Amino acid sequence: MSDCLVVGGGIIGLSLAYELSRRGMSVTLVEQGEWGGQASSAAAGMLAPLKEFSAPGPMVELGMDSLRLYPQWAQELEEHTAGDVQLSLEGLVTVAMDEAESEQLRAKYLWQKEAGYDVHWMGCKELLEVEPLLTDRVQAGIYSPGEGHINNRLLLRSLVTACKIQGVALLSGCVVKGIAVKAGRVIGVETTSGPIRADHTIVASGAWAGIMLEMLDLAIPVRPVRGQIAAVSSVGIPLRTVIFGTSGYITPKKDGKIVIGATEDESGFQREVTLAGLASVLNGVMPYVPALHAAAFLEAWGGLRPATADGKPLLGPVPGWEGLSLAGGHFRNGILLSPVTAIRMADYLESGQTVGLEPLLPSRFLS
Repeated sequence: MSDCLVVGGGIIGLSLAYELSRRGMSVTLVEQGEWGGQASSAAAGMLAPLKEFSAPGPMVELGMDSLRLYPQWAQELEEHTAGDVQLSLEGLVTVAMDEAESEQLRAKYLWQKEAGYDVHWMGCKELLEVEPLLTDRVQAGIYSPGEGHINNRLLLRSLVTACKIQGVALLSGCVVKGIAVKAGRVIGVETTSGPIRADHTIVASGAWAGIMLEMLDLAIPVRPVRGQIAAVSSVGIPLRTVIFGTSGYITPKKDGKIVIGATEDESGFQREVTLAGLASVLNGVMPYVPALHAAAFLEAWGGLRPATADGKPLLGPVPGWEGLSLAGGHFRNGILLSPVTAIRMADYLESGQTVGLEPLLPSRFLS
């Protein structure tokens, strides 16, 4: 019997299992498929809260807190596993191609600047100095020097290795068939590999979290949203920085790839790449960097992002059920929010206090 059972081996489940084990807890982590096989691997690894969140409030604050944690978190993971996660916090640009986009972006820049964030408003000439491969049709943009990206696949690999080193019991290909309850308290799960028991069970199963809670006759608004992404070769296309626009993003990686994306498809639990989706991804980014027309295509993939009804994650205890918590609903920000989620959830599981989780508690949907 473990102190904690984490259900779901994506970036959130792996990060939480790693953090709990570092604090001396015994942890079991179960995953129905491959480690990070859904939204976590189908991502560009963006670390860009100022781009992702369009208004001031708890989400941008959470994202910035997590971004500040990343350098030390990544360094410790690399030292622990002797693996490189290719963290790059060398800045990114968000661009506007016409007057309407420029006005919207300017409004975003103003509240971010007023809030004290490190952002810079630039015209076409200044943007081309930051990224010479940008089209000269760009009108204006925001440069945020402290944001960046990470190689999410290498990060997932390092987390799996770190969990093994820490003694986490890792069970992949293990499908949960039911939630075990005794005297009103959740005591673990029933799986295809047999019963698993723990003092506390944390559901971190991404888009499948709603299905799991249905086992307790609970309805929670989590749904899958497919993201389709592609990669091309960076040979002959020496991009310096990440580029965001209204129709897509371009992320130059240290492994010779340029990751581009992404769609947001309401496709149920279908994760396959479609021709329409791939065309949308490719056509969406080429106006920003004309040199991409000559890029060698490498691969495309899709994954299911867990979206909630209000766009915020679900972190903390499930009302009415002792021994059960949620850690999910991060939509397309699971990579960004993994360190802060792991630390704040581990704090709660250690102390029972929900400090730092208040705006994100599942009780806003489950009374």
